[in-house]
Amino acid sequence: MKVELPIKKKYLHSFEIRVRWGEMDAIGHVNNANYFRFMETARVSWLSSIGIELGKNNQSYVIANTFCNFIHPTKYPDTLKIDTFVSNVGKSSTEFLHEFYKNSSTNKMVAFGICTAVWVDLESGKGVEIPKKLKSFLV
Repeated sequence: MKVELPIKKKYLHSFEIRVRWGEMDAIGHVNNANYFRFMETARVSWLSSIGIELGKNNQSYVIANTFCNFIHPTKYPDTLKIDTFVSNVGKSSTEFLHEFYKNSSTNKMVAFGICTAVWVDLESGKGVEIPKKLKSFLV
């Protein structure tokens, strides 16, 4: 399956994370599952930076779909810069784009991922309208 980066995107946040030794697999590069945790950490960092507390008022983003396209391997002790963008906003859903760059090699893109998250009432488990405060940063 060939996936391309969305053309329409709005920059939200940049986040750096240093690869830990334990995030590598037996082949000696970062295990692919860790990229999903990195994307989650980048999104939570952005939400915190704008004053959104996940779980407050029993509401939060819940992941509906996510994938990652791996371009070049990374390993310990690389530092990854994760740029987060929004590429589509619906009534309750948001499509986030995460671009991964390896700082140690002149900002070479090493991966990108897209995550569709739905703003959910945690008690009912159903999607609800994205709060105005949050939406103002997305559109």
